[in-house]
Amino acid sequence: MMKRPVTVDLASWLLWTLVAAGLVMSVAVVVFRGDLDRVWSPMEAGDTTVQPTEFVPVVLVLYGVIAVTMLTMIQLFRHRHLWAQHGLACFALGILVGTLAVMRTDSPFLVLVGAGAAGVVAAVAVVFVWHPETSRFIRSAEGS
Repeated sequence: MMKRPVTVDLASWLLWTLVAAGLVMSVAVVVFRGDLDRVWSPMEAGDTTVQPTEFVPVVLVLYGVIAVTMLTMIQLFRHRHLWAQHGLACFALGILVGTLAVMRTDSPFLVLVGAGAAGVVAAVAVVFVWHPETSRFIRSAEGS
């Protein structure tokens, strides 16, 4: 049986960090609810009856689903499931795209810093998830 490479362990730690960062960002959305409603809601145009969107429930449910899915996939990734490797890379790339989207808004400073840090961790996680040594480890399970 092949020993798990360091790149798999590093990828796992980075992905766990992303799950924890998601929790911190979810709390930030609750704390900065008013500021984020102003920035993320569509502009009011004159006489409208459209209510602004409430982001907090959406963010909390989205975080719960993504966190549970990622934690499950991390375990499968560590046990050499190729689809989990690609799925986790897609999650990390999605977090990176989300970070870029948040950076384009006039969000509170702490939200921007948290999103920026999560984006950096996500980018590094993608590198380790798709690292050649990691891929060799994952694919070695197919031959056994």
